[in-house]
Amino acid sequence: MELVKDIILQITFVVLPIFVYHLLWLSRNNLSSLKPNKLLITCGSIFSSILCLISPIELIDGAFFTLQPIPLFTSVVYGGSIPGLLTLLTTSIYFSQLYELGWVYFCGSITVYFILSLSLRSNWYSYTFKKKLNYAAIYGISILIFSLCTIMIVSVLFPPYVDLTNYIIPGITIFTLTLILSLCIYLIEYMRANAVMRMELMKAEKLSIVSELAASVAHEVRNPLTVVRGFVQLIGNSSNSTDSQRREYMDLVLTELDRAQAIITDYLGMAGQKSMAKEKINLTDTLSDITTLMTSYANYKTVKFKCEIDKDLYVFGDPIKLKQVFINIIKNSIEAVPNMGGLVTIHACLLESTIHIKISDNGIGMTKEQIERLGEPYFSSKDDGTGLGLTVTYSIVKNHGGSVKYISEINKGTVAIISLPLYFDTSSDYSHPFSENLSG
Repeated sequence: MELVKDIILQITFVVLPIFVYHLLWLSRNNLSSLKPNKLLITCGSIFSSILCLISPIELIDGAFFTLQPIPLFTSVVYGGSIPGLLTLLTTSIYFSQLYELGWVYFCGSITVYFILSLSLRSNWYSYTFKKKLNYAAIYGISILIFSLCTIMIVSVLFPPYVDLTNYIIPGITIFTLTLILSLCIYLIEYMRANAVMRMELMKAEKLSIVSELAASVAHEVRNPLTVVRGFVQLIGNSSNSTDSQRREYMDLVLTELDRAQAIITDYLGMAGQKSMAKEKINLTDTLSDITTLMTSYANYKTVKFKCEIDKDLYVFGDPIKLKQVFINIIKNSIEAVPNMGGLVTIHACLLESTIHIKISDNGIGMTKEQIERLGEPYFSSKDDGTGLGLTVTYSIVKNHGGSVKYISEINKGTVAIISLPLYFDTSSDYSHPFSENLSG
């Protein structure tokens, strides 16, 4: 039982610096952490070696065994010649204070171990994991051969002091050392592989964010450009339009171009977590303006609008972003309806202290699985969609203290319900009458 405890203690001395190195160096989210920290490797190897010498394993009376060759090996192959040499010198000096008679043999032994380790150092990081384990086995066999040669020399010089036990014990101990060395190499390589994988994931995540941002910008800018295209077509194809109508169309075109510019500005400022410029918004007027804007696109798709919007609906928020929300949802509704007989209904009312905007269509509808995935980046029920429009929409509504809910059935249409808190003006005595229930 005492022997098992000593072996576990020795293994702890060897493995502990490996975990400490991972905690202090490899766990950092920095590319430089993949390069070996020679200071930490040197300190950990010296610490581990001295602890192994302080509490050796006594196999039989007068026969001691330690795992000190393991930290010496790892310090050389992972840190280089300098950490290995410092470990060699420090432990040799320390050992001379403990075991004066065996100091010469100890120094000779670990010098041989150091040279063996140094021979593997040059190409160690280029070896495969399997090859490293093979070299660990060769290292253990080399130690065993050196130990047996030493015993044979002693048996020639001092025959009475050597028996069969002196040959069996080194074989068992070196086999144990080789197994534990393989375990240590496995831990080190596993931790390094995890660190490399973490760096690759961080790099991939950054590239994914850039890609998502670019696709999102393109998607959001496409909406106002689609509206602009529709009004430009109206201006060019309508020979009977009056000057006032053309001016109105031009004003709407300029408004949409300004909105496109504002969207680009918002995305450019996203990295700085630019806060929304919230203000009191007349949602009734906003929805009316959006209906006018989307009329040309609806006509292009042969879709009709039906609007039931209560008066004096006020919210507190960012007018540009909220406009972006409703345009995204209305555009999706227009694109979901059939080519003939398409109808999109916009109904807005007040229920208690919440404004509900219900946008419904008689389109193709969605399954429950599709509804559950709405808002996920890159998920879309459209063949050419990116799904980023609804991702941005959900985020904007959430930042305004509201929610978005979808109800849909296949071939029966879809209903999008946007809920936003009513704006209360505490400086006035105005009170808004409750509207009828949304479901009514």
